[in-house]
Amino acid sequence: MCAAPKCFLFGWGACDDNQLGPHEQDSQQISSPQPITVPSRWTIARVACGYKHTLLLNADGEVYSCGGNEFGQLGRSDAPPDFRRITALENHTITDIACGAYHNAAISYTGRLFTWGCNSNGQLGREGDDSSVKMIRSLAEHRVVQVSLGLEHSLVLTDTSRLFVFGSNIWGQLGLGFRSDLPIVIPQQLMCLSGLPIRCISAGGVHSAVLTISGTLYVWGGNKYGQLGLEPIEMVAVESVSGSRSSIESAPQHSVSVPTAVKSLKGQRAVFVDCGESHTVVLTEEGGVFTYGGNQFGQLGHGESSKSISIPRKVADLMDNPTTQVACGRMHTLVLVPSLGCVYAFGAGSEGQLGTNTNTDSSRPMPVKGPWLRSGTSSNQSTNSPDVPLEVARLYAGGDHAYALTRKSTTKSQIVVEDFRVWDPMSSRSIATVCPQALDHLRDALTALPLPAPMYRTSSTCSESSDSTNSQHVMFASLRLETAFSSLGCLAATCLADNHFSTGRDQHGVDLDAARDLQQQLFRQLQPKNLRRLIEKLMDGVLNVARPNYPSIECLRGLMVLAVSDLLNTPRAPDRPNSHDSSHSDISAPIDKHSLSDSDWNESGEAGPFLVKLAGLPNPGMVLHGFTLAINQLEPAPSKIIDRWFARVQPRYFKKLVTNLNNHIVYILNMQPATADYERRSKEEGVRSSLELMKRLYRINESRQPPISYVSFYIPVVREKVNIDSSFLSWLRERESGGMIIWHGEPPSKDAYSSTLEIIKDYFATTTTTAPKTHFFSFCDYPFIFDAPTKARLLSLEATLSMQNAVNQAERNTLIQSVMSPLLGYPVLTSTSPFFHVTVRRDFLIQDTLTYLTVANPSELRKVLRVQFAGEEAVDEGGVMKEFFLLVMRDLLSPIYGMFRCYPESRMLWFSEFTMESDNVFLLIGILCGLAIYNSIIVDLAFPLAMFRKLLGDKPVLDDLMELDPVVGRSLQQLLDYEGQDVAETFCLTFSLDIDCFGETRHIELVENGSNIEVTHENKSLYVEKYVDYVFNKSCEAPYRAFERGFHQVCAGHALKFFRPMELQSLVVGSEVVNWNELRQNTSYQGVYWDHHPVIEWFWEVLLVEFSVEDKKRFLRFLTGCDRVPLFGFTSLRITIQPMNCGDEYLPVAHTCANLLDLPLYSSKDVLRLKLSIAIQHTEGFGLV
Repeated sequence: MCAAPKCFLFGWGACDDNQLGPHEQDSQQISSPQPITVPSRWTIARVACGYKHTLLLNADGEVYSCGGNEFGQLGRSDAPPDFRRITALENHTITDIACGAYHNAAISYTGRLFTWGCNSNGQLGREGDDSSVKMIRSLAEHRVVQVSLGLEHSLVLTDTSRLFVFGSNIWGQLGLGFRSDLPIVIPQQLMCLSGLPIRCISAGGVHSAVLTISGTLYVWGGNKYGQLGLEPIEMVAVESVSGSRSSIESAPQHSVSVPTAVKSLKGQRAVFVDCGESHTVVLTEEGGVFTYGGNQFGQLGHGESSKSISIPRKVADLMDNPTTQVACGRMHTLVLVPSLGCVYAFGAGSEGQLGTNTNTDSSRPMPVKGPWLRSGTSSNQSTNSPDVPLEVARLYAGGDHAYALTRKSTTKSQIVVEDFRVWDPMSSRSIATVCPQALDHLRDALTALPLPAPMYRTSSTCSESSDSTNSQHVMFASLRLETAFSSLGCLAATCLADNHFSTGRDQHGVDLDAARDLQQQLFRQLQPKNLRRLIEKLMDGVLNVARPNYPSIECLRGLMVLAVSDLLNTPRAPDRPNSHDSSHSDISAPIDKHSLSDSDWNESGEAGPFLVKLAGLPNPGMVLHGFTLAINQLEPAPSKIIDRWFARVQPRYFKKLVTNLNNHIVYILNMQPATADYERRSKEEGVRSSLELMKRLYRINESRQPPISYVSFYIPVVREKVNIDSSFLSWLRERESGGMIIWHGEPPSKDAYSSTLEIIKDYFATTTTTAPKTHFFSFCDYPFIFDAPTKARLLSLEATLSMQNAVNQAERNTLIQSVMSPLLGYPVLTSTSPFFHVTVRRDFLIQDTLTYLTVANPSELRKVLRVQFAGEEAVDEGGVMKEFFLLVMRDLLSPIYGMFRCYPESRMLWFSEFTMESDNVFLLIGILCGLAIYNSIIVDLAFPLAMFRKLLGDKPVLDDLMELDPVVGRSLQQLLDYEGQDVAETFCLTFSLDIDCFGETRHIELVENGSNIEVTHENKSLYVEKYVDYVFNKSCEAPYRAFERGFHQVCAGHALKFFRPMELQSLVVGSEVVNWNELRQNTSYQGVYWDHHPVIEWFWEVLLVEFSVEDKKRFLRFLTGCDRVPLFGFTSLRITIQPMNCGDEYLPVAHTCANLLDLPLYSSKDVLRLKLSIAIQHTEGFGLV
C-alpha cells in the first residue's frame, strides 16, 4: 500500500466515552473541530465511527481503536483513552474498516473479512456471544471489497458484485423477502440482486441501501420515517414471517423485506449513498444532494424539522456549488463543498456533533469552522508552518461525533481532495471489471506470470521492495481481470459509455468498441492455461448459472459485453487445416496476435481466433452455446429489452454474432454422427439453441436500419448434412397430427435420398400413424437458414405431394365408379383423371384458357397440368406447358387489355386504378400465376417486388415505389430528406392526388379532407406512408384481392411461407443475368460429340462469342422454352447435345421437354451459324420429330 501524504485528524462532538481519542480539551463534548492526537509517524488511511467508539486505519494496514468497549467493540478487553492497536489483526494487512453501532469489521489485503464486538443478533456473522476478532470463514472463498454495518445487521460486497447479509432481520433489513425474530447468523447471498453491478452499499439503523454503477438505488428494511424513499404505492409489506413467534410486535407494518428501486431518483445520476439511523443521503454526479427519512432534528437539511420526509428531496441550500462528499451520523449529516472550502453540517447538535461551536440543532446546512483550504487554491507557505491551510481528504460521522481527515499541501500544485463522484475501477473498494488500467498492469508483467490464486498477506507493505510491490499490483490486476469474467455484475460494469446513466430500453450504455478492443488486448496477453481458467470461470459464474430474469436492466449489459467477445468465435469444422491446436503448443506462451493469421483478428468477425480451442478446451462452441442459452431463457420483459439493444448495435457486431451462430451449427453438423443418446441430445440442444437465437436475430434484423443481408442467415450445408425432404415431410405430418418432430441432425444414410416419389409414398404410408412425440425440433421451423434453391426444392416437393394426393384421389374415384355404378344402376360421376388437361387454340388462347379455369373445380388445379395446343401433335412433357405460360401471360399482362398499367421508366406493371375488367378475370390471372409456380414454370412477370411482398403478407415500402415509379419515388425520398421547416412553402403539397383516367382528371384524397391538409415538416412521413399505401393497396384493393385469392387457390401450402419476397420473385421470374460459361459447364454430350469435337467447338464459338445477347436469349428460349435462368442456375437446367446423321440442309431441333438439342454434323462453322440463326427465330409451335 503506497504511503499517503501527511494527514491531520480533526474531531468534534460527544467524547464522554473517549470516542474522539486524545485531544486538548477536557470535556465530554467538543462543539468545534479540534486536532486529535495521533503518533506523528502515522499516515491515517481511513476512519470509522460507531455510536460511541472509533477505529483508525493507517497506511501500514494497522487498525487502532478507542472509545466505549461495553460490547468488546475495541477488539480488546481494556478501554484506554487513546488509540491502541488491535493486536488480533497484527498478522494481517488491513485495507478497509467499518463500524456499526457496537460492532466492527475489517477487510484484509487478501479480501478476508474480520468482525468483532456486539453479536446480540448475529451481526458478526457467527453464533454465540464471543466478541473477539475473528475471520468469517463462510466468506473465506470470496474477496470482500466493501462492508457496511447497521445497528444490528451487516452488508458485505465481494469483488464479484455479490452481496451477503447477516444479523437482525426483524424489520426485513436483510432483504431476504421475510421478517424474522430469529437472526441470520450465517452470511446469506442476496440472490435477488445477483448480477447487479454494485457501486456502493450502506447499512442504516434498520434499513439498507445498494447503489448500482448507473445510479439505480435499491432499498429495503424499516421505513417508519420514510427512510427508504418509496412512494406509498410502492410500500408493500412482506408478511411472510419465520421465527419462534407468530408475530413480530416490535416491527411495524411499514417495512419492506425485498430490495426495491427508488423510482423518484431515476434520471438523477446517483453516485453515492449513505445511511444514518433513520435517514438517507444520496449524492449525484453533478454534486447535488438528496435527503429523505427521519427529520426530527433537521438532519435532512431542508430548513424544517418535520417528523419525516418520505420522498427524496434535493437540499436547496447546496444547489449552487457541487458537493463531493457526504457522511451520515446517527442523527446528523456532513457534506463537503470543496469549491467553497467548506464542510457543512445539519441535524442534531446537542452533543456538538455539528461542529458549529454551538449545541443546538440545525435544519439547514451550517459551515463547520476549520482550518481547511478551498479546493483549487494553493498555499505558498512552508509545509512546516503551523498556519498552512489544510485540505479535507475525507469526512466521517458516527453516533454523535464526527471527524475530518485532512492533509497539508506538500507542493505548490493545486490541491486535490477525495471525490465520491469519481468511480475508480481499480480501487480496492470497487468490484472487478475489465478496464484499461488493469490491462496496463498486466502488460507490464512477465509473460510467464500466471493469473494468481488468492493469497494471504502476512507482512506490512512498507517493508517490501518496489519490485515486490509492483509484482503484487500486477498479480492483483490479473486476478481482477479473471474475476471480472466470473460475474455478470462485473461484466455489466465493464466498458461503460458516457451515457450509461441513461441505460434503458433503447440504450444499453456499453461502449461496444471498447469492450471488443479491451477483450482482444486481454486475450492476446494471456497464456493458454490462464485463458482456460478465465473461460471456465465465465462458464461457472455467468453462463451456466444464467437466470430468466434479473433485478435491473443494468444486469443485461453483461450479456452485451459478451456479445462482441472473441470468446464466441466458433470454427465451422471440428478440424480446421493449419488451426492452432493448443494441445500441441506451449501452454505457457502468451496468445499474441503475431502468432495468429491476419484473418484471426479481422474486423468483420468472419474468422477466428478460436480462443476456446486455443485454451485447450474440447468444445470450441461452449461459450457461444452458453451465451445462446442465457439469452434464450430470458423472460419476455428482459428478452424484449435485449432484442431492442440488438436492433441498435453496429452492423459489424450484429453480423459477427449471426456468423458465429451459423458456424456453430455447421460445426455440429460436421461432427461425427452421434453413437450414444446423450451425444445425440447434446447435438440437438446445441443446434436448437443456436437456431432459436438466430430466429430472434432474424426477426430483429427485419426492423434494423439498415439490416444485414438475409443471405448471412443461410446455412447451405444443411442441405448436404440433413435429409431435408424427409425432414420437411415429417414437419408437414406434425402440422397435421400435432405431434413433435423427429431429429434430423445426422447425415442421411447412402440410400436416404431416394426418389421424391418414394418419399411421398412413405409420407402417405405414415400419415395415419401417430407422430413421434419424444423429440425436439425440425430444421423447417427455421426456414431462414434455407437458401433460395432449398426453399424452391421444398416448394416443389410440397407441390409433388399435392399432385400425388390428387392422383390417389383419382384412383379412389375410379374404384368408386367401378364398384358403385353397377350397384346403383346408374353411372357415378367422379373425376378419375390424375391430370388437369387444358387444350387451347393459339388463335383463341386467352378465351380458351379463361374458360377452362372458370369451369375447373379448385381440386382440379392441384393435379399435374397437361397442356395441348389444338391441331399440334406434341405430347406435353414440360415443353408445351412452358410455351403455354409464356404466351398466355404475355397476352394477359399486356397493357392493351387495360388490366395493368405499364410504368415506362421501370417497364414494370401494376394494377390499373381504373380497369374495366371484372374481379373474376383477376382471380383467373392469380390462378395462372399460382399454376406456374405449382408446376415449376418460369414466367416473365414484370411485377415489382411489392407484388411478391404482398403475396407473402408483407407491407410495401417506399423502396418498392421507387422500383415501380422511380420519378415519384425519388421525389418522395427528397421530401423525406428535406431538413428545412418550410416544407409547405417549398413543396406545396396536400394529402391528395390528381390521377389521369382516360383523359379525365380524378381527385384522390389520401386521408379524409386531405385536400385541405398541407404537407408539413411534422407530417411529411405520414404523407409518404399514405402515398405508398394508395399506390399499392387502396388504388387496386378489389383487383389485387381477387388476384391473391386465385393465387392462393393453387399455392396455399406451408413451403411458400418460407420465402422472402425477393426469393419468390426469383423463383417465379427467374434471372435475366445469365452466366453463359456456366451453361457450357453444365452441358453433356451423346454419341460422337464431346466437349472438344470440332462441331461442338464451332457451336460454342458461335453461341458464346458471335451471338448477341438477344440471340443468346432466343437460343435459350428455343431450347428450353424460356429465356430466363431458373433459381437454381444452369446446374438445375442441364442440357444435352446429340448428333444428327443428316446433311447441311437440316436445321437443329430442340426437344424442350428434355432440354435436348439435336445438332447435325455440319461441314463448317459458317453453315452451323446460318442454320442455328434460322432455327432460333422460330420458337413457337410444336411437332413430333
